[in-house]
Amino acid sequence: MSPQRVLKTKIGEMLIERGLISKEQLDAALAQQREKGGYISQHLISLGFVSEIHIAECLASQYGFAYLPLDRYQITPQTLKTIPFKLINIYSLLPVEKGRNSLDVVMADPLNEGVIDMLKHITGCDIEVFISTYSQIRQAIDIYFPVEIQEASLGKLDAAELVKEDMLESFIQVKDYGGREKRRYKRKDVDLDMVYFLQNKSYKARIKNISYGGLLFISELFIPIEKNIYTNIVCKILTQDVDINAVVQVIRVEKTGETQYSIAGFFNFITDDDRKKITLLLQH
Repeated sequence: MSPQRVLKTKIGEMLIERGLISKEQLDAALAQQREKGGYISQHLISLGFVSEIHIAECLASQYGFAYLPLDRYQITPQTLKTIPFKLINIYSLLPVEKGRNSLDVVMADPLNEGVIDMLKHITGCDIEVFISTYSQIRQAIDIYFPVEIQEASLGKLDAAELVKEDMLESFIQVKDYGGREKRRYKRKDVDLDMVYFLQNKSYKARIKNISYGGLLFISELFIPIEKNIYTNIVCKILTQDVDINAVVQVIRVEKTGETQYSIAGFFNFITDDDRKKITLLLQH
């Protein structure tokens, strides 16, 4: 089931039509969204105006997604392995059933086209999207991945993660950074097209430099980040020969023009195949 549905009514307007919120409450949530970023549904819930169930029911009605109650569903270990835990944890989703060429996935944010594209790329399957609440999905993730969750909460890093942390230190090579790792990893100045996905929409950007650990791109969209709270975006890097898919964690946003921002991030998730593409790109 494609996430690209025909937009019938915005979620806020639908909630008003159903008598679940008032226009004043929607305006308050929109004001908070403009200040902090994120999805309007998140702010409506955090302000106590609606419940997660209300949001899920509206999304199901608006876009035709089937609602899946996870507490009544048993997922097999083999199915759980079809999607890397890191993506499951970052985007709060779960694979629930695997067919020959299809994969059923339950999401709290079923309109994130970039995540759907990423899942197709990783699994080689057509993705059928189901909807559940964020709380139900997080509870199920805790049940199915107790060891991984504990390791994540303890900040435990495997060898690959340690390499990434070194890359991050070397990647933050701005004019005010003079650390000893500054030239340890090769960066390449480029001028590449990129598409990234945020808040249910896709945006175009230009990549100005790229390394094995991350990239720097120019965008007309401001990406909100808070101290110690970073935004993950799904990116499709468009080169002359191949496309490269990755989840990028935004770590720095600087205004460089009236409507232009310089945005830096590191690769929070990337497949081995796409990592090889990055290596080849750096060698050219």
